[in-house]
Amino acid sequence: MIKKIPIIILMIPMFYGCQTVQDKTNNIVEKEEKYLEKFIHKKIDKVIQEFGEPTQYLTPDPESGGGKLIYNTKKLGIKCVRTFEVDESERVVGFSSKGCFWLVGKTPTSKVELI
Repeated sequence: MIKKIPIIILMIPMFYGCQTVQDKTNNIVEKEEKYLEKFIHKKIDKVIQEFGEPTQYLTPDPESGGGKLIYNTKKLGIKCVRTFEVDESERVVGFSSKGCFWLVGKTPTSKVELI
């Protein structure tokens, strides 16, 4: 029983360290989502001004109802994919972001004022 106490004491900081990483990750995701939400209902020109030309642009299709702007980047060996869904009038109606973390600690700088 006495030998188990030091092991338990050593495991406590590891548990809190994992929780800290999870909290930071959640914070990063929230910042990314808040940043990208600014583009909802904006014309795709605003997205292109902010992020440059997309890696891939799938034009809106009358049958499927929408298109996509896809941005693939890589930083520190981690692939980032941002996808903006657009409607027939080329307005952003949704987005997704995977692996995009480098806005942490920085306020995203917008090159254009979103109205």
